[in-house]
Amino acid sequence: MTVDQATVATETGARVATGRARPETGRANFLQVVRVIWMREVLIYVRDRPRMISAFIMPIMMLVMFGEGLGNSIATLPGDIGYRQFIFPGMVAMIVLMNSVFSGVSIVTDRQFGFLREILVAPVSRSAICIGKIAGGATIALVNGLVMFVMAPILGIDISLEIVGKLIPLIILVSIMLTGLGVAMGSRLRSVESFQMISQVAIFPAMFLSGIFFPINNIPAWMDVIVKINPVTYAVAPIREIALSEQLSALPADAPFQITHVDWFGYTLSTWEEIGIVFVFAVAMLTISIRAIRTTE
Repeated sequence: MTVDQATVATETGARVATGRARPETGRANFLQVVRVIWMREVLIYVRDRPRMISAFIMPIMMLVMFGEGLGNSIATLPGDIGYRQFIFPGMVAMIVLMNSVFSGVSIVTDRQFGFLREILVAPVSRSAICIGKIAGGATIALVNGLVMFVMAPILGIDISLEIVGKLIPLIILVSIMLTGLGVAMGSRLRSVESFQMISQVAIFPAMFLSGIFFPINNIPAWMDVIVKINPVTYAVAPIREIALSEQLSALPADAPFQITHVDWFGYTLSTWEEIGIVFVFAVAMLTISIRAIRTTE
């Protein structure tokens, strides 16, 4: 027996004699896994400067083009609400929508580079992986939405810090709902090209038929049906209602519902009812995305 073998044998015997068992390797802590995946998603985004810059180009261009070029002819709004003021909350919802859904592409790229397989075979909870992905995507969407509020004075939009504070929890909830959709899509698709095509097919109809660009209570009947079953509609409406609360408070009691709230067969939903619908959709998308990650190979 060599000196090294004798040393190992002695240490083993000492552990047995003292009743100390060998340390076991088990599943990683759930919250620790969530934190690591969340941090990785955020760091990837921060290091991708073109992605950060391009995320603002389309909303700002649409805000300027629609607000200045088409605002007078598209919408006649009550009171002193200008079309740019009306469309700005929609642009915030739009940037949250695009960043949330497109964050699901990280699932596809992780699969292509082998990282997804490594974490799926690791002794960690797949639910934690999914929640970490959703938390990362929701954080990115929230930051992008807040940057739009920072730029509001430059764009001529009047909005107070109190209103921004009220909107933050709602934007987080909307981000979770839409990021869950992106993660569920990404877990089923095998290429970035497929994800981009499918996500665009899902995003653009949802975006244009959600009230981002125009009031939804004066549209054709066939379009009204699509608007009412569109989950994004119930995200845009409360964001606009809170963002325009100061302007709407100066209008007659029935005027706000003409440009903001969702109407169901003559019944006008309140802001809290709309938020409740968003919450239900968020829970549903979280459940679907977790199930999709658990069955991913």
